[in-house]
Order: sequence, then structure tokens, then C-alpha cells
Amino acid sequence: MATETWAETSTAEPAGQGVVFDSQMLFQTEGAPIDTSRFERQGFLIPGNYRIDLLVNGQWRATQNIEFRDTHGPQGGQPCYERSLLVRAGIDLDKAASAQPSVESMPEGTYCADLARYIPGLTTKIDLKKLTIDLSVPQYFLQKGRSKTYVDPANWDRGISAGLLNYNTNLFSAQNNGRTQTNAYAGLNMGLNMGSVRLRHNGTLTWSPEAGSRYQRGSIYGQTELPAWRSQLLVGESVTDANLFDSVSFRGAQLTSDDRMLPDNERFYAPVVRGTASSNAKVSIYQRGYLISETSVAPGPFEISDLQAASFGGDLNVTVTEANGKSSSFTVPFATTVQLLRPGNSRYSFTAGQVIDPGLSGSNQYVLQGTAQRGLDNDITGYIGSAVTGSYMSVLMGSALNTDVGGFAFDVTQAKTNVPRRGRLKGTSLRLSYSKNLPNSGTNFSLLAYRYSTSGYLGLHDAVALQDFVEGGERVEAFSRMRDRLDVNISQQLKATGGHFYASGSALNYWNRQGKALSFSTGYSNQWRGNSYSFAVQRTLGQNRYSGRRAVSSNTTLSLTLTIPLGRETRGATVLNNFVSHDQSTGTHLTSGVSGTVDDAGKASYAVAVSRDAKQRETSHNASLNYSLPQVALSSSFSQGSDYRQASVGASGGMILHPGGLTFAQTLSETIGLVYAPHALGAGVGYSGARVNGSGYAVVPSLTPFQLNTVDVDPQGMPDDVELQVSSRNTAPVAGAVVMLAYPTRKARSFLINSLQPNGALLPFAAIATDAESGVEMGAVGQGSRLVLRSEKDQGSIRVEWGDQPGQQCLIDYRLPERDAASAKTVEAKGYEVFDLPCRPVPPDTAGAPAQARSD
Repeated sequence: MATETWAETSTAEPAGQGVVFDSQMLFQTEGAPIDTSRFERQGFLIPGNYRIDLLVNGQWRATQNIEFRDTHGPQGGQPCYERSLLVRAGIDLDKAASAQPSVESMPEGTYCADLARYIPGLTTKIDLKKLTIDLSVPQYFLQKGRSKTYVDPANWDRGISAGLLNYNTNLFSAQNNGRTQTNAYAGLNMGLNMGSVRLRHNGTLTWSPEAGSRYQRGSIYGQTELPAWRSQLLVGESVTDANLFDSVSFRGAQLTSDDRMLPDNERFYAPVVRGTASSNAKVSIYQRGYLISETSVAPGPFEISDLQAASFGGDLNVTVTEANGKSSSFTVPFATTVQLLRPGNSRYSFTAGQVIDPGLSGSNQYVLQGTAQRGLDNDITGYIGSAVTGSYMSVLMGSALNTDVGGFAFDVTQAKTNVPRRGRLKGTSLRLSYSKNLPNSGTNFSLLAYRYSTSGYLGLHDAVALQDFVEGGERVEAFSRMRDRLDVNISQQLKATGGHFYASGSALNYWNRQGKALSFSTGYSNQWRGNSYSFAVQRTLGQNRYSGRRAVSSNTTLSLTLTIPLGRETRGATVLNNFVSHDQSTGTHLTSGVSGTVDDAGKASYAVAVSRDAKQRETSHNASLNYSLPQVALSSSFSQGSDYRQASVGASGGMILHPGGLTFAQTLSETIGLVYAPHALGAGVGYSGARVNGSGYAVVPSLTPFQLNTVDVDPQGMPDDVELQVSSRNTAPVAGAVVMLAYPTRKARSFLINSLQPNGALLPFAAIATDAESGVEMGAVGQGSRLVLRSEKDQGSIRVEWGDQPGQQCLIDYRLPERDAASAKTVEAKGYEVFDLPCRPVPPDTAGAPAQARSD
């Protein structure tokens, strides 16, 4: 790929009719006319193969190897397309072919001419500097249901083979009453990607002088995506779906639908808007006063099914404005619960395996669990499920409703359990949940939820635990079973004060245990003149009976927090933090301290505080210092009281082992990008603070799977002799992938040469300078006979040309001084070197001979 030929063109305009330079208007050196014809060829494209981003109406759709075939015309190369590529990009070619009688249907195979022949109104914009082709297509010829970030599964990137490691380490030491205790901890999350299979394992390593080291193994599994089913297949150790049933750990296989594979406008519940228009009308849809959609519809019934409304609900107000200006309005209820799905959408999960719950002593039970949900229409989603073990079976049936007064979900579960040596337990559980968002009042109310179970009912986890409980020699009557539970959550934004109020509570009762458990909390937060404050109350109550006697335990905690910025409100401003708490058991605690950042970038942060225990009349001091590097996050803390001292240090981060070596990074998320920009040491990547290392690699620790991600590289900070050929890349990775994002660079030293023609005259302005051997363009002559050049070689000859005649060319021989090897690898290699060199005549046998590799 020739990087000197970046151009922008449009097939909607003749490529040969561009800008015309009048050389007579420029300063002319005597006997040396300025040749400006090479600047007049608008949109000239060098034929060849390019790995290029395909955009449709400005939205990225794919990265493809596209051939630019020579058309022997003024435009040069013409991009070639395949029908399947355009379909994956979201263009409805069948609709385009039926739009007008004169429009042909695009054939299969490769087509290397103007696409407007098959898609009326299409224009093409090519920018080889950014390596993009942008197809501007009338909206009518686009496939429905395509969101801006949706990417066709055929264009998902499954990434490269790589090894992954996340680590979180901590060394803790404490001295208390003359006794010293030291502990070390390392949490490890490991992975190996091989093709479309991703292996994962997690575990913890602990150490102490007394107990030595111990490794506790966590889960291990392999996973891959099934795009045709919009699902994930997992084999190994994991947990069952907890959406409808209790969750248990298992070793086996699991197949689950993955809503992340759907377009944005299908992932979350939103109702379909249906209505009727009398003319060509405009339909405007508002939610909580905000316009979220507006479109034009033809006369007759209309249906809008691709809304991207707020998933937490809020009724939709629809206004239909007819062509004569008359309008009508109606409301579509929109209240949601977690079970509601869009009409026609489905969600399922199926698990088969052996229960491996670490809380059970020796369970060898096997479990089968399956659930299915289906959006039936705007207002109803139905769901069913079943869970089976060797001694247990349950069947669930329910529905979620979208109503004018809120979102409801109601289900019934029938279960039976075979208890060893004790016969069979049967029971039923009823569950009701409710949620409602009141946009005008700022209230979000949810009743999550009320559940009532008969005495013989057991959930999946309790049934597995009961069998283990009884096999251990315990009595069935001693096993607690929940009778009913009520959860309430309310949040309120107060318009009068601008503050926020919340309240939440939970109450539980058990069948075979007298007494109940109750917890309640409420709080209020606000700001005043830049100062933040909050107040909270928490109340817990437990009642039990032992040997006929009633035991009641209760506790109430009050807390007040006040945060005051010291100085201007900037990112690194110091903040005064004050915290007061009081509870019935431990008394009153007061803490006051300051926190802030050391540098403007926020890499280093600190906190210093003094605490006072009013009941014990003891004072303690606390301090912490954290520092974040592109490759690791470091932390430290220190505390001291009257009879104790504590200190800790920690580090967390990640690393990737890939074909290019080992690269360190901040903590990695599920889906990762690996940037490769050779020689671009110090260049910034994305928004994570990562920078390209000496090997040319940097890590983007988090990408959104199955969606469009754009990753930019900021050249600021990299050496001056390195030039980014591409600064932005698009990708749509599958979940768990490590995608390689390559950013080609050109490493060339920049320098200036003052020179004259062999006859002593100034070199003509704008004369082209090329490498005498390869013909690659190196620069041009600027003002004052000074050449501005970039070269990848340290020595050679430069051909300066301002015409085809022997007297209109000359050669400059150059040799650049050696640069210190250490400084050449650092970002300090900056500045231009200036040389005074003669331009000698070109030998007669080479004068006027065009270089083979040169191109306009």
C-alpha cells in the first residue's frame, strides 16, 4: 500500500475535474517554471488491495480487504464490492432493485463500477488517508431494525490466540497487643483463547508464616458463542441461571441466550407503538418529556417497533401530526419488570450437570434446569421453567404484565422433594413483583417482591441443601424453610430541594422457626454551595425462640457524612471528609480527614484521617496512598491506634501473552483490545490511560462485545520520527475475545536541506523530491530553496524534479549523522536537523527517467 497517495473522492463527481492551480500566480524562478499538474488530479487512487473500513451513512459496518482495480481512467483505482458484503452492511438490495423499472438487480460475484447503477441515489466517499469507504444510501434502501452500533454477526471479530491473567495481591501485617500477624493474598483469574473457544479459571492463593501457602481452586470452564442461536455454550463449572429459580453451582454444560448479541433496539423491553394516519404524517414519541423518536409514515395503519426508550420505563406520549397540520395524541403504557420482553423476543437457558456447591459436605446430586421466556405482545410476556434433581422436581409458570398502573410479574411454582427416610414434601410458592416509575413526581417505586410458600415447599438450593443436611444426621424439622418475604424499595428525587431520598426494607418469616428477621434503611443526600452531605438510618431486628424463651436482637445505626472541597473545584482539589456514626452496640465514632490527588492526571491519590471512638475514648490515625500506572495499580495503607498498628501494600493489574510477547496492563475485563502500533512509543490509547510500550503494544482493557467499538490512538507523546498512517480503528469483538488492532506507522527521520541548482539558482518552489533509487516521494521544495524531507534511510540520493528535461532535475547526496540508540527509542527524539548540501547535475542516461515505484 502506498501511503503517499491519500486522497478523498466521490463517485458522484468527475474525478478529473478538480482544483486547477494557475502557476503564473506563483513566484517563478528564472527559467524554472513550477509544475503543479500533479495537484490537479482530484481523487486519484492507486490500484491495489487495501484493508479498509466500510461505512454506511457514516456508521461503521465492517473492516474488509477491498480491491481497487485499475480503470485506466483519471480516477485510477475503482473499489470492487461483493453483493454479500453490501447485504451484511445493512443495504436491502432487493428493495433497491424494485424501486424503479430501470434499476437492475446486483449480480453475485465481484462488481467494480459505480454502485448507483443498482442502488438509486447512492454516492461513495473514499478517504484513503483514514482507510474508509463511506456509502451514502437513501434510508428507504436500508434494512429495518439496524441500530447505530449493531454489527452483523458475519463481521464479529473472534480475536487472536492469547493467554490472560488478572491478579489482585495484598500483603497485610498487623501488630496487636504485642502479637504480630502477617498474611498474603493473591486473587487470580486466568484465561486462554484458542480460536473461538475461551477457557477460564479462577482461584485464590493465601500465605501466612503459621499455615504456609494454600491454593483454593475456583471454577474452570470453556465457552464459545453460537451466533446462529444468539447464544453462549459453556462446558465446565459455573452457576445456574438465577432469573427464575434459585442458583446453584454445577459441573456440566449450559446453553443460554445472550441478549448482547441483539441490536440495541431489541435488547431491552419497550412496547410497540401502533396507530393510524390519515395522510403523510409525522409521528413524534416522547418519554418523560424528552423526544425519543420521530418519523414519517404513509396514510393508513403504522407500527413502530424499534424504539430505544429508557429500559426502566415511563409512559410513551405519541403525537401524530397530519399533512394539514392537525394533530392527535395518545398514550402507550410503559412499565417494566426484569421479565418483560419485546413482542416476539425470546430468552432461554438450559443447564445439565452435577451440583458442586462448596457449602455442602458431600453432595453428588445431578441437576437439570431449563427456563424460557417469550414476549407475546405489548403487554404480556409469558415464561415457564423446570428444575429436576434425583430427589427434587419443580415446575414454574408465570407472566409479566405492562399496565397503566405499573409493571407486574406473577408466577406459581409447584415443587416436590423426596427426603431420605422421611418421605415426600410437597408445596407451592407464589411470587408477585411490581415496579412503577412516576416521571412527573421523580418517584421510582418497586415491590420486589412478595413471596409466599407453603410449609412443604422447597426451592432448588434448599432442596439440595436439605438432602445433604439429612444425610449428615440432622432432623428435617431443624432445617429452616422460608414462609414469606417482602422487599420494598422506594427512591424519590425532591424537586423542591434538589435532594434525593431513598428507603428500602425487607421482612422474612420461616415455617419451622418462630420469630422473624426485619431490616430497614432510609437516607437523604444533597448539595449546598458545592458541599455534599448525606444522612442515613439503618434498623435491624431479629426474633427467635430457644427452649420456649423469646430472644430479641435489634440495632439502630445513625450516620452523617459531610464533604467540603478545599479550594477550587478542580480534578485534583483537596477534599475535607467528615463522618459521624452512632449505634447501640459500639457507641459513637467520629472520623475527619482530607483526600485528593497528587498530580493533575489523577494517577496518584491520597487520604489521611483521624478517628475517635467516644465510648472507648481511643484515637486512631489512618493514611493511604494509591498510584495508577498504565501497567499496574499500586496501593498502600497504614493505621495506628493505642494498642495496634497495621500496614498493607497491594498491586492489581493484568497481562496478556500473545504472539508478539507479554504485555502488562490495568485489570482486564471480559473483552479486550490489543493495539499494535510499531515504533509509536508513548502514544496514548483510548480513554483508559494506556500508552504504547517499547514493543509497540498497548492494551484496551475493556471493549463492548458484539457492538461497534472505536479505538483511537493519540500521537501526542510519541517520537517525531514516527508517523501514524491510521489513528482510528473499529471492531466488533465477540464476548471474551482479545482482538488485535493494527495501526500502521512509518518511521522516518525528518530533516531540512538548504540547496541550490547546479548553476547556483534557487530550486523552484513546489519541486518534488523523491528517493533516487526507489522513486518514493520524500517531500518537496519549500520557500527559500529549502527542502522539507522525511526519510526511512540514513543515507542516499534525492532526485529533485521540476520538469522532464535534463536541466530541470538534479541530485542531492545526503548522509544523516548517527543518532544515539538510547535516545532514538524514547519520546525525546524530537526536532529537525538542517543540512546545507549541493544539488549536482543528473547523469544524462538517467535524466527524465521516471522511477518505477513513483506515483502521482
